[in-house]
Formats: sequence, C-alpha cells, structure tokens
Amino acid sequence: MDYIGIDAYFPVSETKTPTVAECMANWGTHKAVIKSTSETYKKPILFTEFGYRSVDFTGKEPWRSDRAMDSVNLEAQTNTSEALFKTFWMEDWFAGGFIWKWFHNHEKSGGENNSRFTPQNKPVEQLIKSHYEAYK
Repeated sequence: MDYIGIDAYFPVSETKTPTVAECMANWGTHKAVIKSTSETYKKPILFTEFGYRSVDFTGKEPWRSDRAMDSVNLEAQTNTSEALFKTFWMEDWFAGGFIWKWFHNHEKSGGENNSRFTPQNKPVEQLIKSHYEAYK
C-alpha cells in the first residue's frame, strides 16, 4: 500500500456562501487528524474523491447529492474548493486527489446553471486547473 485514501467530504461551513478563510479555519481539526494519520502510518494522503456542489450551504454537508438542492451558488463551490487547495495542496505529506465529478464530454457538462458536483464549465474549473498545473 503506497497511499492512504480518503473521500474528503468534511463539513467546513454552516453559511450559505462561505468565505475561503472560514473554510480554511474549519479544516483545522480535520487537517490535524489527517496529518497525524499520515505520520502514524508513514504514508502520504490521497483524496480519492473530493469536490463541492455549486449550491447554497455546500460546505455544511458536502457529501449530499440531494437533487432537490438546486439553488446554484458558484461562489460557494469556488470558495470551498479554494480552501481545500490552500489547506492541503502544498503539504509534503499530501499526494493530491481526484475531482468528483468529471465527465468525458466536457463541452456538454456542467455550466453556470448546473448545481451538481461537476466543476466543468464553471468558474471553479480555472481554479482547479491552476492547482493541478502547479504539479507539471
């Protein structure tokens, strides 16, 4: 086993449109446990799945996929995602992660009226691209 895999759907905010700073602060406890796990087992952490829906309160229960949640909030998706990247991406014990949910037919996926998990064709896509490009 080379990595410790985690589905990273941790609550980081109770607000409708959380700020990056708020989410980063609320990652604190989770990050400490995740880092400790990495140190205990001497393995890097890999987020085997992570992402946020583009809906109000996306940081409250980020695992929820209830289709009734349909009020689009692109800023909430971007802010929660940016907080995750700023909290983990450059840590030496962190190996990266896999975005949920990315579709093969990019031009037909997501969009600014889409409230689902996909970051495709939404403002958050550029943020994700910039963080992944840092590893080139």
